[in-house]
Amino acid sequence: MRTALRGLAVALALMMIILVSALSSIRIAFSTGPGAKIDIFTQREPYSGRGSNVSSDAFGPGEMVQVFALVTYNENPVQGTPVAFEILGPDNPSGQIMFFRSGFTDENGMVMINFRIPYLSGSTFGNWVAYGSAKIGELTVADTVSFKVGWIVEIVSIRTVDEGHRYQENFTRENYVGIELALRSIAMAQKKVTLTIMIYDALSMCANSTETNDFVVPPNGVLVYSYSSMYIPKTAFIGDAYAYASAYTSSPNLGGMPYCPEVSTHFLIMTRDVAVVSVLPSSMFLYEGETVNVDVSVRNKGWEAESFNVRAYCNSTLIGMVPVSGLEPFTDTALQFAWNTEGAQEGVYLISAMADHVPGETEFSDNSLNDGFVEVRAKPEPPPPPPNLFHDIAVLNVTTSSYFAYIGDVVDINVIVKNFGNYTESFNLTVFTDAVAFKTSLVQALAPGSKRTLVFHWDTTQVREGNYMLSASASNIPDETNYDNNRYVDGTVTIATAPRREFVPEWFYWFLLLLLLILVGILLLALSYRRRKKSQAAFYSGWTAWYYGYDLRGKNRRLARS
Repeated sequence: MRTALRGLAVALALMMIILVSALSSIRIAFSTGPGAKIDIFTQREPYSGRGSNVSSDAFGPGEMVQVFALVTYNENPVQGTPVAFEILGPDNPSGQIMFFRSGFTDENGMVMINFRIPYLSGSTFGNWVAYGSAKIGELTVADTVSFKVGWIVEIVSIRTVDEGHRYQENFTRENYVGIELALRSIAMAQKKVTLTIMIYDALSMCANSTETNDFVVPPNGVLVYSYSSMYIPKTAFIGDAYAYASAYTSSPNLGGMPYCPEVSTHFLIMTRDVAVVSVLPSSMFLYEGETVNVDVSVRNKGWEAESFNVRAYCNSTLIGMVPVSGLEPFTDTALQFAWNTEGAQEGVYLISAMADHVPGETEFSDNSLNDGFVEVRAKPEPPPPPPNLFHDIAVLNVTTSSYFAYIGDVVDINVIVKNFGNYTESFNLTVFTDAVAFKTSLVQALAPGSKRTLVFHWDTTQVREGNYMLSASASNIPDETNYDNNRYVDGTVTIATAPRREFVPEWFYWFLLLLLLILVGILLLALSYRRRKKSQAAFYSGWTAWYYGYDLRGKNRRLARS
């Protein structure tokens, strides 16, 4: 069997040598009319390359290429004629692919060779040419068929876009991310493609996926775009995210195979959130016609600088609007509104503040905050002031349990207030850390000339590292004229991150205890041994030896002679 195969190989080699040498000396005719003719084409119908020097449809990596030769004379098939084939790959720096084949026509004048396009070899991508020639009588005829090799359908690019198909990289949860795919095909006929897209969040968990069937890609390298919109769920993790896209011959669950490698792009899942964190009126009650200041603190909880409007209300009536511009992420800002109660009816009013929604915001529950109630009383007829009667409350001192603390410690803030006037007073006392109000407490029925100490517990668990100025402010009371002593600034408290503590394993203390017990035991044994030796020495000397009649000196002499 091996001998027969070797003989066949030698015969084929000799035939190829004869054919190649004949081609150099024989006139070759590319004929399209009657007479001798050869047509080279592939199996790619309807664009197989039938006809003289006509191109065939494209092939992809790993595909089997069948090259046919049809030899005729006056349109009749010629049987038993040898046909020489030469296959040339694209020109490239690594060397042009070139190989030769041959065969004999059958009763239909047909002969076929085949070969497979290599997988994932960049040198195979480009234009291929298959040459075929045959000799009929004294005339040698030849034909060629060319075809492209590459990704039949290729995803050229992928990017994330907004609703207007403009490039955008940042997206928020509970909103949509647009995916733009650019595709082209090297085939001569349009292709129906199944497109799949998946998005992964910062922990590489699949946040969403989509599949588009029968997407039409036009032939001959025409660029076409596909747009998809994918919902980012609230459960997606914030941070770097990725979108992956693939093109298949059909749905993968139906056995579809990829046309080309998967493509991916990066985008960012982020939050945009503004919140009202405190609303503090300067007084809990006032008379009609007076002005109450409303201090509002807002915070940017998101990842982008935000600009928005903040509105303050008494019940549903607008007090005022203040714009906030370029508030940096994770930053607070303090705003102040003035409510002039002129014309307000006597009653209790709910004080609140509301921040406008910013684009892409999904958490709206913290955009508004109700502080509490402010009582507006009817303006009383001013009685004639009694002699030497006046209102004057003051903050005498602000002290703290420590001017340095670690994050998570509780700092006690002691505030001493005094009523310098001769009316019993009730008022609000507010403690500030920097410009942010920390807590407000009601001081009730402070008698004339008396003092009172209030203690505030400042939990620094949620406080950032830094220096904070402590101060306390007492609200203005009606008819008070001296406001200079209503506020007291204490000093700066430093909040720092707690240092790491060295870890000592529990067994280390048990080891020290065991070592101590061993040393005590050794000491007790040594004392016992010394006491026993001393007792024996005492027995053989002095009155004890005399009493028992021991001749210690004679014994010692005998011991010495021995």
